[in-house]
Amino acid sequence: MSHENSQHIVVVGTKPDIIKQAPIYHELRERGHDVVLCHTGQHYDHNLSQSMLDEFGVREDINLEVRGGVNDLVSGITAKLAQYLRGFSERGGFPITYVHGDTTTAMAGALATFGERQALVHVEAGLRTLSPKPEVLKGWLEQGADLDWASFREQSVDRASWAKGSREPSPEQFNTRVADAGSDLHAAPVELNREFLVEEGFAPAAIDVVGNSVVDALAQAVAGSDKNQVLQRFPQMGDGSFLRFCVHRRENTTNRDRFTLLMDAMEALLEQGHHILFIRLLGTEAAIDNFGRRQWLEDLEARYGDALISTPVWDSYLDVVAAMSMCAVIVTDSGSIVEEANVLEVPCVTLRFGSDRSETFLAGSNFLAPPVDKDLMTAVIHNVFEHRAELSWDRVYPEKASAMLVDAVERRLDEGSLLISEEWRYGLKAQVR
Repeated sequence: MSHENSQHIVVVGTKPDIIKQAPIYHELRERGHDVVLCHTGQHYDHNLSQSMLDEFGVREDINLEVRGGVNDLVSGITAKLAQYLRGFSERGGFPITYVHGDTTTAMAGALATFGERQALVHVEAGLRTLSPKPEVLKGWLEQGADLDWASFREQSVDRASWAKGSREPSPEQFNTRVADAGSDLHAAPVELNREFLVEEGFAPAAIDVVGNSVVDALAQAVAGSDKNQVLQRFPQMGDGSFLRFCVHRRENTTNRDRFTLLMDAMEALLEQGHHILFIRLLGTEAAIDNFGRRQWLEDLEARYGDALISTPVWDSYLDVVAAMSMCAVIVTDSGSIVEEANVLEVPCVTLRFGSDRSETFLAGSNFLAPPVDKDLMTAVIHNVFEHRAELSWDRVYPEKASAMLVDAVERRLDEGSLLISEEWRYGLKAQVR
């Protein structure tokens, strides 16, 4: 196995894929590797795909143009990507495929490479959800609106408060496990992810902790962003008091009870005097219509005026980053935004029952507000806002993650051991192809 006949296929399918894979794509190209960018077509709206490709200076070499529901995406991506990758092998090349995180594209990409017996690098491997232990969550629920902030904060950063076992976010927790099962190199963001993988029986030598390439993407975005562009549209954000509120997860936007609680909590925060930047993603818009919340939202916008900025998701990642950096607290059910908040040094609240970026809980940059009780949710968010000046944490994700990841790939190519075999696992000989 050598560098000369290796082709590096960087696969993207969603907006987070593009943001986090673009720095890796550029790092590979700058080192002189033969690199191809393959888009599966999972996200195809301009603000989720082309605008991101343009901002990060990457151009797709092939688009598989797969559309449909989850099963359609899985079968379509698997079949089309396998056929595409097969061509590299038939021409005598050694394809190395890079999939990212916990998307359907990542899972289907792993199936394709596994079936072709080709090498897979799983970027952001080992994402596993930690949720509060039942007795911990019960204690928080009993307090509700009277949440004791000091004890809540102490429990939040204590590893003993949390446990694995959640199937949410779904299907992401399924996707990441399938991708890990087919990976030859697990590129884990933090030590906690390595611990999860080792606990599950993955070979320690196949795991490298390389940080999170979102740091590289954010460095580029911060350098190119202009807060004045945001302030020209929304001058009221200049005082730094806004809560950035966004909900898009399937488990929140397809469940009437949860979505109702989340919207009621947002309204309660406005009633308390908070200012809110409400970002409406595709799932949010569908839930608003499906659950009869459109008129409610219009009434809310009229009632609170400049205190409520309600807007569809923005095209520009640079503007998104600029706005996040100006907010007092980021309130979200997103995983990627939790990472970005940690790096941007903005306190975060997660609107789920747990998080697959639980390292941010332990670092003290992110706090949980599960969508099960409106009083508890508003109490957590209000307390994080009130105590934000005293919050501090070390950045969880180191700089130059893309360079560390490519270093790990090159080292394995030099050793002839990128493809996992039983001989390699036992240290009997390197796997050579």
